[in-house]
Amino acid sequence: MNDMTRRDFVKIAGGATAALGGALGLAGCQGSAISQASGDDSSDGDTIKIGILYSTTGDFSISETPMQNAAKMAVDEINAAGGINGKQIETVVTDYGSDPSLASQKAQEMILENGVCAIVGTNSSATREAVLPTIEQNNSLLVYNTFYEGGTPSPNCLYTNTCPNQQIKDFIPYICENMGNRIFFVGSDYEFPHTALAYAKKILEEEGGELLGEEYMPTDATDYSSVINKIKTAAPDAVFSAVAGNASVPFYKQYSQYGMDPKEVPICSISAHEGTVKGIGEPAVGTYSSFEYFNSIDSDESQTFIENYADAFGTDTTVSNSAEAAYHGTYMLARAIEKAGSTNTDDIIAAAAGLEWDTPAGHLKMHESNHHAYLYSYIGRVTDDLTFEIVRQSDGLIEPDPEA
Repeated sequence: MNDMTRRDFVKIAGGATAALGGALGLAGCQGSAISQASGDDSSDGDTIKIGILYSTTGDFSISETPMQNAAKMAVDEINAAGGINGKQIETVVTDYGSDPSLASQKAQEMILENGVCAIVGTNSSATREAVLPTIEQNNSLLVYNTFYEGGTPSPNCLYTNTCPNQQIKDFIPYICENMGNRIFFVGSDYEFPHTALAYAKKILEEEGGELLGEEYMPTDATDYSSVINKIKTAAPDAVFSAVAGNASVPFYKQYSQYGMDPKEVPICSISAHEGTVKGIGEPAVGTYSSFEYFNSIDSDESQTFIENYADAFGTDTTVSNSAEAAYHGTYMLARAIEKAGSTNTDDIIAAAAGLEWDTPAGHLKMHESNHHAYLYSYIGRVTDDLTFEIVRQSDGLIEPDPEA
């Protein structure tokens, strides 16, 4: 683990936004489709166009609606503080209905028809992988803000949430130490759960633990009775879950309905966040999750972020780690564009290397070469009021190792 001392944070809507109002001239993103497709910086226009690509409908809407909201809020704050080098950000916001193929189509439209210089968005690994070929072919840029399974980074993507060594490496030992080392794995049937659980399996073996079973279900699954019966038969100490998106709600609810007590045999998740817990209700009490941020973090910056989010969007949706990452990812992009003095893709990526910025999750830093962020790690337990009590946190920032 590479630890970095936490610094004092600037106020989110104050110092962090004010830093974006520099004096350098900056070309906008309104050039021709040809210039945008080649990653060239256009020379006309008074705005900088950025795409926001999240689903407010479909299987992953419970996670992505707050992400879209948080990205839009960051843009509003940046614009209110003067924009990026005096230019306002203009957003192109699109819902792709949790459909990876539609996301790829919408990304292409954003780049070639709308002339965006970067896209903040996508959530599931299936969607990210569907969109990246379009991003790479057009030498554009994706800012990806969801925890994921790791792998070889795309040259056209900046990753601002956790990879497995930042989310799972400390979680499995915590489970073994505090609950027992006989564990059952459950996940949704797509890339992130399969690869993340394979990594978790290696850590479990290193801890001398025992894998009692491994089951995967479709992302739109609503009936988990057969999986839960297998868990009951195996009698594990804990269930390690990568059930993702809206599917977490029926899984958690049925876990209790079919006779499992999460306070006795906890579900330990790498995908169930505050929004999911709100949708689950009482059956989530006693379960655990591991993320780079919880909205129960006791800092002025986090509370300001949460209050501003509620003021802007109400309380129907809930701030989660991915929403916070979409927020800090948008700020990171703005800071990189400001530093580059350009909207050229290669210039933005170069400027992002080693960039440091203040966020509701703390003072963060982009890695100098692998396109990922140094992040904190937190483990939280769901309490009776459906909030996460933080039971463990890293000593400092954890260096990203996406290919571990």
